[in-house]
Amino acid sequence: HYSWSQRRNYYVGLTGVDAFVTMQFTSDFQEKDIVFGGDKKLEKLIDEVEELFPLNNGVSLQSECPIGLIGDDIEAVARKKAKEHDKTIVPVRCEGFRGVSQSLGHHIANDAIRDWVFDKREADFEPSLFDVNVIGDYNIGGDAWASRILLEDMGLRVIGNWSGDATLAEVERAPKATLNLIHCYRSMNYIARHMEEKYGIPWMEYNFFGPSQIEASLRNIAAFFGPETQDKAEALITRYQPLVQAVTEKYRPRLIGKTVMLYVGGLRPRHVITAYEDL
Repeated sequence: HYSWSQRRNYYVGLTGVDAFVTMQFTSDFQEKDIVFGGDKKLEKLIDEVEELFPLNNGVSLQSECPIGLIGDDIEAVARKKAKEHDKTIVPVRCEGFRGVSQSLGHHIANDAIRDWVFDKREADFEPSLFDVNVIGDYNIGGDAWASRILLEDMGLRVIGNWSGDATLAEVERAPKATLNLIHCYRSMNYIARHMEEKYGIPWMEYNFFGPSQIEASLRNIAAFFGPETQDKAEALITRYQPLVQAVTEKYRPRLIGKTVMLYVGGLRPRHVITAYEDL
């Protein structure tokens, strides 16, 4: 059992009971498995997970570098065990999170959702006209929760927030949304484009870093849903204005004339720059 909780992907639930975000099992891969294959060990491991954690809704399989070298058929194992246990099992063949700056790894993960999660089970879910998926927000430090508050305060229903604090059920019902909202475009544009092509769900990017971008994003999102939502968005912006003003007045005098150097990766540069410009 290996925990990847050093990255602050916060989530709701009781770990090991109804939430498994920071839990990962290894199959104790040894030298002999490189020679003879590790698929039997993988099958046994899935059975053990099922016995230890019967409340799980599904299992994802991540192949590491030795698997990539020997070519174990994790897809065949996934199909076999999904049928045996009547559970969703998702094989992700992404050794070393492939590609330049992880770009291929993101693409592979998107395709795994498309091929192994969507349309596999009937989602027990009643959609509404105001349902949105928040995609490409990993809830680092609780970012996604803050976004969810703003979106729901203007009358929308966030039916899935993935992969940050997402459940398998949320991902399964994603094709029933009215609109997809993408925070990190680079990592998850593939699945958004697929949902647009197959299910007719439009998508738009949004940016919740800094007050000016939050306001612009809320207005863009609200415009999609019409006048009633737009009125709620304006009321929301007005409600938060004193808080924004207080923060700006506190920090702006210390930052006037200063130059900021950013050492960041992923989606942060183009999003965070505008937050500094606000100050």
